[in-house]
Amino acid sequence: MTGFIVNLALLVSMQGATVGMPFLKLGVGTRPVAMGEAFTAVSDDANAMFYNPAGIGMMEPQLDVTGMLMTIFTDVSYVSGATVFSIDPRGRIGIGLAGAYLSTTDVARDEYGNEQGEFNVYDALGAVGVGWKFNRFLSLGVTGKFVRSKIASSAAHSVLGDFGLKINPTKFVYFGLMLQHLGTPRIFDRDIEFAPTTARGGLALQFPSGRSHVLFASDIIWPIDEAPSLAVGVEGKIGFLPSEELGGSSGFIVHGGYRSGYHLGDWGGWSIGIGYEYEATEVIHLTLEAVYFSYGYLGSSERLSLGVNFRPN
Repeated sequence: MTGFIVNLALLVSMQGATVGMPFLKLGVGTRPVAMGEAFTAVSDDANAMFYNPAGIGMMEPQLDVTGMLMTIFTDVSYVSGATVFSIDPRGRIGIGLAGAYLSTTDVARDEYGNEQGEFNVYDALGAVGVGWKFNRFLSLGVTGKFVRSKIASSAAHSVLGDFGLKINPTKFVYFGLMLQHLGTPRIFDRDIEFAPTTARGGLALQFPSGRSHVLFASDIIWPIDEAPSLAVGVEGKIGFLPSEELGGSSGFIVHGGYRSGYHLGDWGGWSIGIGYEYEATEVIHLTLEAVYFSYGYLGSSERLSLGVNFRPN
């Protein structure tokens, strides 16, 4: 896989193209971002559409939906959403849908620097994925994505694919491998930009205890245009039994994480998140999560998400 990325980098440079579409590098989902984006081997909820579609094949028969709202650098907004659901009663085959939309405004200027009014800039993504549990240890997944980008009156498109696998060799241990953003370039006028093809490899250890658990995860993330980075994360959940006041079981969730490569201040690359899960009924679970991620001197971003999980009896 490493050799493939090196060859692709050489191909890009030979064609005079550059690596662009930076919005694809932004972390999606409050839970993965709060864990430093160490999510390749976890991928056990709807966020698998962005981190490893192979995880869809290892989920129990269920329907999972998540949505995220993010603000960054005061004037950039990013919304995303994903859903995954089983199409096999045994939970061996799952399908997912996802979308994301990043938008901001900029100011047009003439050759003398005079303002000529504002214009819109956006990147939009739509995706369809499938995960297949090949056997009790191995799941494979693939995602097809369509990207549309627009700057003022100029638009460009790209078709991309993600390919992943997830391995569960023994109880509580998971491995994940992923190749992201492989596909066609987008072309603005004469500017050619390839997506930031990225290789990911991860390990996750989950230790359940009744309604509670502790999850440790780590990833190595290697974009085609950057040096590899290390991501580490932890998740702790404390679950409570149903009470007369709440009417259902609930639980508090705490996340922490770090991703290297953000050397722009003492706290660059660190993230922290909190969440609350509520069992509305025996089959419907609601989760509200928030995360803070620091870009160091560049500032920070805050993300808020709402998740709904439907688990049939």
